[in-house]
Amino acid sequence: MIRTLSLLAILALFHAGQDVFVATWSTGAPDSDNYESLSFWIKDNQRAYIRYAHGKDAESTDVAWLGADSVAGMHGFRISSPNPATAPLFIIPKGDSLHIVGGDHYDRFFHWENENDSTGETPCSICARSGKQAMGWLRRYFF
Repeated sequence: MIRTLSLLAILALFHAGQDVFVATWSTGAPDSDNYESLSFWIKDNQRAYIRYAHGKDAESTDVAWLGADSVAGMHGFRISSPNPATAPLFIIPKGDSLHIVGGDHYDRFFHWENENDSTGETPCSICARSGKQAMGWLRRYFF
């Protein structure tokens, strides 16, 4: 019994530092003006926030999760647009990708961004390891 409690205490300590996770999807070439990304953050086993970045060396900005929604039989969720003057964006899962539409002109596919690729010197310990894992987190915490 004491050994079981010690093991549970060690596991609890190990997981205490791992209560933040992120899954990122992007479109366009990294380090270019047409690059866009959305990062979905999970903290303490709850939806935390969504960050949007656009362009080369752009600072990311928060966008608000507006809730689960369904349009023409497609299930997804809405987020506020990074541009407050435009309509909210509707996010629809398509395999490991996201179809993002909004207003009259915004219609793009974002693909899961592997932040643990082999060219990185240090792997991202809080990032999704696969598109399947990333989509699982998105479905669990944002739908």
